Amino acid sequence: MSFVMLKNLLLSPLRKFIHKDFHEIFEKMTLIDKLFFLIVHFIDKYNFWHRLPVFFGLLYLGARRTLHQQYNLINVGRTPTGVRSNPADYPYRTADGKFNDPFNEGAGSQFSFFGRNMMPVHQDNKLKKPDPMVVATKLLARKKFIDTGKQFNMIAASWIQFMVHDWIDHLEDTQQVELRAPKEVANECPLKSFRFNKSKETPTDFYEIKKGHLNIRTPWWDGSVIYGSNEDVLKKVRTFKDGKLKLSENGLIQQDENGKIISGDVRNTWAGLLTLQALFVQEHNAVCDTLKKEYPELKDEELYRHARLVTSAVIAKVHTIDWTVQLLKTDTLLAGMRANWYGLLGKKFKDTFGHVGSILSGVVGMKKPENHGVPYSLTEEFVCVYRMHQLLPDTLQLRNIDATPGPNKSLPLTNEIPMEEVVGSKGKENLSRIGFTKQMVSMGHQASGALELWNYPVWMRDLIAQDVDGTDRPHHIDLAALEIYRDRERSVARYNDFRRGMLQIPISKWEDLTDDEEAIKTLREVYDDDIEELDLLVGLMAEKKIKGFAISETAFNIFLLMAIRRLEADRFFTSNYNEETYTKKGLEWVNTTESLKDVLDRHYPEMTDKWMNSNSAFSVWDSSPQPHNPLPLYFRLHPNDQGSIPKVVCSTINFMYKMSLLNKLLFMMVHLVDKLNLWHRLPVFLGLLYLAARRHLHEEYNLINVGRKPTDVTSNRDVVKYNDPFNEGGGSEFPFFGRNMMPVDQHEKLKNPDPMVVATKLLARRKFIDTGKQFNMIAASWIQFMIHDWIDHLEDTQQIELRAPEEVASECPLKSFKFFKTKQTPTGLCDIKTGHLNMRTPQWDGSAIYGSNAEVSKKVRTFKDGKLKLSENGLLEQDENGKIISGDVRNNWAGLLSLQALFVQEHNLVCDTLKKEYPELKDEDLYRHAKLVTSAVIAKIHTIDWTVELLNTDTLLAGMRANWYGLLGKKFKDTFGHVGGSILGGFVGMKKPEDHGVPYSLTEEFTSVYRMHQLLPDTLQLRNIDATPGLNKSLPLTNEILMEDLIGGKGKENLSRIGFTKQMVSMGHQASGALELWNYPIWMRDLIAQDVDGTDRPHHIDLAALEIYRDRERSVARYNEFRRRMLQIPISKWEDLTDDEEVIKTLHEVYGDEVEQLDLLVGMSAEKKIKGFAISETAFIIFLIMASRRLEADKFFTSYYNDETYTKKGLEWVNTTESLKDVLDRHYPEMTEKWMNSNSAFSVWDSSPEPHNPIPLYFRVPRT
Repeated sequence: MSFVMLKNLLLSPLRKFIHKDFHEIFEKMTLIDKLFFLIVHFIDKYNFWHRLPVFFGLLYLGARRTLHQQYNLINVGRTPTGVRSNPADYPYRTADGKFNDPFNEGAGSQFSFFGRNMMPVHQDNKLKKPDPMVVATKLLARKKFIDTGKQFNMIAASWIQFMVHDWIDHLEDTQQVELRAPKEVANECPLKSFRFNKSKETPTDFYEIKKGHLNIRTPWWDGSVIYGSNEDVLKKVRTFKDGKLKLSENGLIQQDENGKIISGDVRNTWAGLLTLQALFVQEHNAVCDTLKKEYPELKDEELYRHARLVTSAVIAKVHTIDWTVQLLKTDTLLAGMRANWYGLLGKKFKDTFGHVGSILSGVVGMKKPENHGVPYSLTEEFVCVYRMHQLLPDTLQLRNIDATPGPNKSLPLTNEIPMEEVVGSKGKENLSRIGFTKQMVSMGHQASGALELWNYPVWMRDLIAQDVDGTDRPHHIDLAALEIYRDRERSVARYNDFRRGMLQIPISKWEDLTDDEEAIKTLREVYDDDIEELDLLVGLMAEKKIKGFAISETAFNIFLLMAIRRLEADRFFTSNYNEETYTKKGLEWVNTTESLKDVLDRHYPEMTDKWMNSNSAFSVWDSSPQPHNPLPLYFRLHPNDQGSIPKVVCSTINFMYKMSLLNKLLFMMVHLVDKLNLWHRLPVFLGLLYLAARRHLHEEYNLINVGRKPTDVTSNRDVVKYNDPFNEGGGSEFPFFGRNMMPVDQHEKLKNPDPMVVATKLLARRKFIDTGKQFNMIAASWIQFMIHDWIDHLEDTQQIELRAPEEVASECPLKSFKFFKTKQTPTGLCDIKTGHLNMRTPQWDGSAIYGSNAEVSKKVRTFKDGKLKLSENGLLEQDENGKIISGDVRNNWAGLLSLQALFVQEHNLVCDTLKKEYPELKDEDLYRHAKLVTSAVIAKIHTIDWTVELLNTDTLLAGMRANWYGLLGKKFKDTFGHVGGSILGGFVGMKKPEDHGVPYSLTEEFTSVYRMHQLLPDTLQLRNIDATPGLNKSLPLTNEILMEDLIGGKGKENLSRIGFTKQMVSMGHQASGALELWNYPIWMRDLIAQDVDGTDRPHHIDLAALEIYRDRERSVARYNEFRRRMLQIPISKWEDLTDDEEVIKTLHEVYGDEVEQLDLLVGMSAEKKIKGFAISETAFIIFLIMASRRLEADKFFTSYYNDETYTKKGLEWVNTTESLKDVLDRHYPEMTEKWMNSNSAFSVWDSSPEPHNPIPLYFRVPRT
């Protein structure tokens, strides 16, 4: 097979997962980029990055930004080679932006090319399709002003114009274009036609992008809005005295003799922009005064250069950690923008220890600039997403600053001025009358417009445009229509292609874009129902916004890339961000400025104190300040999740605060994934990370000791009698059952609701529901085999009687029944005063065949060659009274007896093999070694065969194999041994056992989730093993035997008649029952229970009702509380549990609306199952913690899992056994060959084997 074919084969499942539009670029990605893309794409598909805990949201944004830096920075124009300028020659910002980049003197200068974030999409034949004036009229033009509430004010709206005038402006051609309003909208258009200059196209001398557009402003963050973008303008604004800039006495921008304003950029201005220009001229001049005082030797030029650097940095910092944080008002972006400047370790750390790398200390102060191999520029796409004219209102609301402020420092209105009166020349004149303070305070108290459809100011559709020098042009323009045209003219992709270019999933229907029916109707009308024609600006406005975002997510991804690029590519924010370049006082000035409020406070100290109530000068000033959040920033959840933490973790909020920092982080990751209900849909390796995080939390908070543990007592490690050397009773016969959560006393609710009502109305089988081909009757028998190995409660002599209430008596097989209470035993602890004892040994020690004490062990042994007793027919031997001889004989049935017999055979075969290999071994040695080997085989089969079929997903296949072999797998472990600890090498073979500080035991909750009697059918279907197998090795039925005839004494007798082979093959071909409501066997509601010695008891029992009672009696939490304490989100209504209307109706009937009363067994049976899971997720979480605990806490699977303890041959035996099929093949070599078609002996034998999957296990994605 060629490499290309192999690669295509491996990637084929990923292609199904990945949106088809990204297949081509995915192929070209490096391995690490593929990984980042898969993470980002997965999160995008489920649309939840903004709901992640802050830290994980930052990881997502980091991965996405890395991809954009690789694939969304495209140079336009030639890059000079072999020419390098010396940064030391230019330790200042030049007038035209040159010489910032030592390797490309023109990068970021005036008249440099606009770059690209994606390849241009030429639209010359679609410049008027649909007509821009139709689009503007029908989709953009304001119908009624929509504001942003308290989030964003008119200072914020002015600020973005202040920034645009710093960064970007296209060079225009002399050739003009005319747009005419089509008849259908002409009467709604303020202008019936208008003319404007084309964007000038300039040859790039580059083969990929042959033409581009020039930027007549300097795109660096260099304050060119006040300094200008060339030497001529700079000379006009400077005083050439003490480094200062010109400013009028009233604190506003000075005007020349012709009445034109003197500033760095004077084109298309308005009163709000002029106010900010004036403020930062004041800032520049204040810096000059401070530097002159600190460094009197500095001359005019030096003062100007240093002050410009400081002022530009203040502007950049205010934009980064103040304005943008208000625009994208979420904790994640607060953290992200501060991390851009200060790094993840924050300001205090950076102030104390200096810069220690861009991730930890931010890009500001890096050792060298980083342009990712693409000369710095701002891009055409950047220009497009900064089209935000909807922020502007129809009027400026002037406030009475002479009035006494009201609540939240609110001020009354004096009057409103139409916005037409505060733009251009009129704006300059009106600002002079209004004054700086009143203008700024009024803008602070007025909300900006929202970036939505039908919110573009109508007054901007009849606007006087200006030349570069501020001269009014003769032709008015329709700016809304012009912006649509400009994007097309400049070959900027339309909305859907734009999203594709930015690795975002495109929309496939209008409903993906918006829920607004009127908008959808109009979009269909304007774009002829072709979503690919949707203009970018319209899409950005129509798009559903992330909560807290004033802009669309599509626009945000350009912000994400370019916000950091403006800092990291600029040497004055990186290698030259130092005291030598800025002066020590200058850097201190920047470092102590955190917001626009700080700037205002320097120049107008009374302003914010008197009139600003909000946290930020960019939010509406009479809004309530954001309350202090004591939760560390990186550990905060999405606002909608904050309140749910206490409910999910504990009954009080204190639980989460008790967690360590790491555990808080892990909890938030787990909790978020749970809220989105998607861990089982994650790619395998991500699913394993989730499960590892969850298991770690459970090991911390869900292992509770019951009973005193001995101190200062250490058993001899050379004596294998004691498993736990620090607790000789740990895991022995009669230890206490542990707990996974504190007990919930229910003695007042033992019969609420009545167990027999619950059993009758919700559990009792109506019609047998099977598991399809997933799980067979061998699998159903296996779990009983395990239960008889691990758990059995010691009972009291006191009996209880349950009587069927009248409402269900006629449906109950027993009208009443008696049973023994579970015996309560004092624990000697203050927390849990009484507990329950386990009569079986909970270690994985094969006690189902060996017994849990020496007395039983003697009965089952032959005391010859280490072997156990077995009858000649391969079944268990019986004593002189006809009772079976085995490790556990209570409550038996034919399926369990078959498995006990099989593993007695296995033990004996191990003895024969070891005796042959080591003839010197005596009976006791052979028995001990064979018991270890057989117990390990049982444990291994349960771990990597039975559980894998129970939880039939790739993630659990990987997880269970990792428990045994580690992430590096069997081949690696076989070759190099156990390396890398439990993660890489698995739990089996660890250097020492790990009980997480809690003596090993199985738990009450573990017992509860292993209640699986629904697996059993009503009859055993016997197969004709003499017949020729049919399709898929299927066999015809001979007859069916009632299950009642296969349990207890009858079961033993019938098994002798059936024989081992027929019993095993028949079970292999029969599907087990499903763990669902209304599937509990009726015959188990009239059951003969047995004593420990296998003697039938006189009283029949209703096992379904008894199991409900047992959980309550043993203080096991009911379903909802159980989930809370296992850190799972509880249900709030029955519909959270199931979609079955009949079930919901019956739950209402039995429990009312009290979801808190729902019994655990009922909840687990009713719960919607994860695809591939035969059990509920609630039960699985207990499996998750206890499956690894049974291995890692046992010295015979860890420190004693070696040749010395097992013998070399014994370890080889375990290592070559991978499944129950391997065991069957050793003893009945013809059985699976002849009658088993499936992969596993635990799935129905005539099912089709699972096809080979060539994709490496950890890289598989869930089957849908």
